[in-house]
Amino acid sequence: MQISNIFVSSIGITLVCLIVSTHGYRATTAREMITQNLCVCPCGNPRGGKLYTTPNLRLNWFDAVSYCSSIGMSIATIKDTNERQLLQLHLDGDRRLTRSQKRSKIPYWIGANSLIAGQGLRWGLTDQEVKESAEWADGIAPANNRVEPFCVYIQGSTMSWVATSCDDEPRQFICEY
Repeated sequence: MQISNIFVSSIGITLVCLIVSTHGYRATTAREMITQNLCVCPCGNPRGGKLYTTPNLRLNWFDAVSYCSSIGMSIATIKDTNERQLLQLHLDGDRRLTRSQKRSKIPYWIGANSLIAGQGLRWGLTDQEVKESAEWADGIAPANNRVEPFCVYIQGSTMSWVATSCDDEPRQFICEY
């Protein structure tokens, strides 16, 4: 498995890791974590800033969240314009490393989702509301009253957001801390 890393030091964020388990049972998938109301948070980059990793795997959203957690990271968030630009730099650098223009067309899961009905978009498995004014691919954000929960992926070349079923086809994803 090939993993590409880039350290972005312009944001000094220190995050605390909290992985909660109950009764000696540790959930092994994101779906199990959700059904057991467990919290999974990123452990943070000890050097400050953000570190992005783009595993060379294609998973559904739940398995992508679980994978990121298993390596001590969380699925990527885009909380402001600066983070959007930093993530774009990571993806551009990733394309240069692989010398592939095809990677610019790859969709990547990010943490935005509507798994909690009526609560709007949240980041990953947290209660953090998505406040970024996203650039939706079709120009319109999905309605909060949708019956089916959805997760979000971005188009690598445009950073446009696309809402789809969380169990939809496997996609690449971006982990961060």
